[in-house]
Amino acid sequence: MCDILAIKGSARRNGNSDRILESALAELKKEDESADIETLAARDINVTPCRSCYGCWETGVCVIKDQMQDIYRKCLEAKSIVVASPIYFTTLPGQLKVIIDRFQCFWVRTYRLENPPEPKRNAMFLCVGAMDNEKFFNSAKLTTRIWLSTINAGIAVSRFYPKVDAPDDVLKYPAYLEDAAQAAREFKK
Repeated sequence: MCDILAIKGSARRNGNSDRILESALAELKKEDESADIETLAARDINVTPCRSCYGCWETGVCVIKDQMQDIYRKCLEAKSIVVASPIYFTTLPGQLKVIIDRFQCFWVRTYRLENPPEPKRNAMFLCVGAMDNEKFFNSAKLTTRIWLSTINAGIAVSRFYPKVDAPDDVLKYPAYLEDAAQAAREFKK
């Protein structure tokens, strides 16, 4: 069981959203040196997409057996969750979206079977995007909020960092990295 589960949504290793996440996690660690932080990268997880087979419809348990069982466990055991991702075509990257879609079994459990996981936990969402348009962020944030609600996690803090696309673009905006640290301080309150 970890205190904070950090999920990297980017397909790019050491990309802009990874750097934003690292800034936030460094601050969280500074705030609580004993915090156990585990990081998962969606790009490194090999899972089958949801088949919409309704195998979870009566139990809230996914019938597909792959790496998702470990991800489900980690998400449920974490005291809080931090998600960092870029925006691709107004939403989240495919690797992360496949993982999110596999939480359909938790949607069934929480909303159809009315048996949400306990306890309630907080989450933080950090997002980068090439366009300076809040609408694109709102779309990704809505997807993330609904996904996290299925595991009884609410977004307590969220940030959008625009004009960030090419590798290392975030380094052009040192204020973004400081703001990610500030978001972490707000999250810990």
